[in-house]
Amino acid sequence: MKVACERFETLGVDFQKRLSDGRMNSLAFIKDPDGYWVEIIQPTPL
Repeated sequence: MKVACERFETLGVDFQKRLSDGRMNSLAFIKDPDGYWVEIIQPTPL
């Protein structure tokens, strides 16, 4: 997840919430080109 967020950062993707923002450090939100929020999470194995 951290690597994915670093890649989005490198690509210049706008973040609504970074992993380091707030107490919930297990998820992040980026914005798509239309401004919609996209949740970035790490799925738990089954």
